[in-house]
Amino acid sequence: MSRLERLPEDLVAPVDDGACDHLPGLRLPALALPATTGPSVDLSSLPGLTVLYAYPRTGQPDQPLPTDWDVIPGARGCTPQSCAFRDHHAELAAAGARVFGLSTQDTAYQTEAAGRLHLPFPLLSDAEGGWRVR
Repeated sequence: MSRLERLPEDLVAPVDDGACDHLPGLRLPALALPATTGPSVDLSSLPGLTVLYAYPRTGQPDQPLPTDWDVIPGARGCTPQSCAFRDHHAELAAAGARVFGLSTQDTAYQTEAAGRLHLPFPLLSDAEGGWRVR
């Protein structure tokens, strides 16, 4: 297990402050986002069940983490989160769900991470900041 897949013992746990309570049931705006697997994806147009997880960034083994990254609640854990979705991808697919990861990193950066982590699903990039849920 790499240093990016292990969480520090003293990591600050995020607290649910209710800021996302308005999101369940909210319709996604139409926006095609670049995907690591090819054509852009417009999440608002997909039928059926979709699992979308958002993360701030994935780390790279040869690069240091940003300064004070571990003191931001919830910031650390993006790589383990992606690996957990990878490890449960077959179960999610069997339940009829498609999976996407979403971050503001560019597609080239995400493509490296998806390959290194052997992710069987696309990562979507909102590097341009066009998609915001309000």
